[in-house]
Amino acid sequence: MGFWTDKRVFLSGGSKGIGREAALLLAKQGAKVAIAARGQAALDEVLAALNAISTGHSAHAIDIGDPAAVKAGVDAAAGVMGGLDVLICNAGYAATGSVLDVPESQFQELLDVNYLGNVWLVRAAAPHLIASKGHISLVSSMLGFMSVWGYGAYSASKFAVAGMAEALRQEMLLHDVTVTLFYPPTTDTPGLEKENEDKHPISWAIESENFLMKTYPPEAVAAEILRSIERGRFENIIGWDSWLALLGRRSLPSLFRAAVDSDLRKAAKKVAETPES
Repeated sequence: MGFWTDKRVFLSGGSKGIGREAALLLAKQGAKVAIAARGQAALDEVLAALNAISTGHSAHAIDIGDPAAVKAGVDAAAGVMGGLDVLICNAGYAATGSVLDVPESQFQELLDVNYLGNVWLVRAAAPHLIASKGHISLVSSMLGFMSVWGYGAYSASKFAVAGMAEALRQEMLLHDVTVTLFYPPTTDTPGLEKENEDKHPISWAIESENFLMKTYPPEAVAAEILRSIERGRFENIIGWDSWLALLGRRSLPSLFRAAVDSDLRKAAKKVAETPES
């Protein structure tokens, strides 16, 4: 029997991208999976794929910004599976724009989904996980430990996840519940396509010139999230480029900022010199 055999997993953001790939991998490794997202049609498609692999799965259309709906959905999933062993908080989205230009509502929406949504999930799932001495996996972002031009509002919501995870790790330690934190890099998902629709030219220029901004396939990131849960190490990341960014940001912060500032100046100059079409 493998690590995931008969594990009961609640996975938010399970209808697309990283979450969809994680759900399928979990089913293939013997877990029972309850997926949650807002869109019923996408959930139904993934649930059908899960049921083609094995049985015991369920799908729950939930707005994670609504604490009561989250609690009802988590309790319903735990009822279907007979308990809960693992919570994977994967739901979230990105929006770009400078701090001065992003619409006021965007700051609140990002916090509601990317941060508070995870808070409501953790609070709803905690009694089930304490009973099973289970595991909480919080998915932040590379921009949850660093940030760059155009991602201030998004990074704030993802930094908040990392900050909560630090305290939650200790709180759950007293209940024998493991907490892990994962920092995904840029990943080729429908969410990235949406993000790119109105991305500022400066952000495009920065990303096109920076070798540390590699785009990963969702199945690779999903597999690494599951491995991070198996390992139980608190902080987790994928790829040498991501590790280099993490180490640089923490070990040599002044040098790291000088490098990203240089990238910004080059990008701004490139945009200024590019004729408008």
